[in-house]
Amino acid sequence: MCSQMEFGSIRLSQGEKKFCNELNQEIISLCRSLPHSAQTDALLFVMHFHGISFGQELNFFSYYYVPSWSIIYWLVQFAPKGIGLRQAVKRNAKTAHSMTLFLHALDDHLNDREIPTTHLALLLRSQSWMIMNNAISSLADGVDGGHKIVQGFIDDYYSGITSSEKVESLDSYCDLFRKQISTWLMVPTLMTKKVTSDGQFADAIQSAYGSFTISWRLLDDIQDIESDMINGVCSSVYVCLPEDMKNCWDKDPEEKKDKASGCAAAILNYISENRVIERIRDRIFKELESAASIADHYRMTSLADEYRSLLAPLRTKRDPS
Repeated sequence: MCSQMEFGSIRLSQGEKKFCNELNQEIISLCRSLPHSAQTDALLFVMHFHGISFGQELNFFSYYYVPSWSIIYWLVQFAPKGIGLRQAVKRNAKTAHSMTLFLHALDDHLNDREIPTTHLALLLRSQSWMIMNNAISSLADGVDGGHKIVQGFIDDYYSGITSSEKVESLDSYCDLFRKQISTWLMVPTLMTKKVTSDGQFADAIQSAYGSFTISWRLLDDIQDIESDMINGVCSSVYVCLPEDMKNCWDKDPEEKKDKASGCAAAILNYISENRVIERIRDRIFKELESAASIADHYRMTSLADEYRSLLAPLRTKRDPS
């Protein structure tokens, strides 16, 4: 039941489809920017990394829920017609954000050793970081305090992923994840400052986007509950457990797999009897509703509709009690 819990689908507009294609071209351009001898292997690596086989569409963002990148599209549409955005701004936004999403996933898999740290992987990592850094620096030009904003997000990102602080509650778990996803916030925040002088708008969109990313992380935790439990991963489910159940969760994987130990059964029984999944699902509901309400308030109704589309299946399953 947990592994099958999923967000609702989103029907893309023609404009969004075109925008997504342009983001995919940024990944192809990344591969083409490498030394000639590495370009083909790099593209094959990136295809394998994203589960793309020969003959399939080169969509490197199919595993990302739409609002992770559509936020940039909708901010471009939000810009007042009288002001408009220069093509260079739009181009830098697409380049920086596509590299940000690519890097976040690559860093995770390299750190978890799911991807070997080969010369090719490191080359892709360093090249994509350089491209992102150049694009985000250009985007920050002309924004009051723009470069300081970027450095603040990067600092938050590394402080979040290197933190050794023990997470004690669902709230602190979500707060830590906001830091770990900080680089995703760079382009949306700079774009809000490009399209309006309303400082509250920038803070609100940043908050809404952060709520969306938290809801995604919490859903992942629910879907991965079995593997996280076996491997002793600190997830949102883990932080909702009492100490004795956490001790079981922390035991050796082989011991948890052994039915005679009773560890896995005890943990799952506790989760079921104490409605832990429902509690996390309610938090997902709260985060996405908050994101949608913020978008509605600032008349970004299409973005708000996307947040609510994600929420639809959870809304029908939510226990009103």
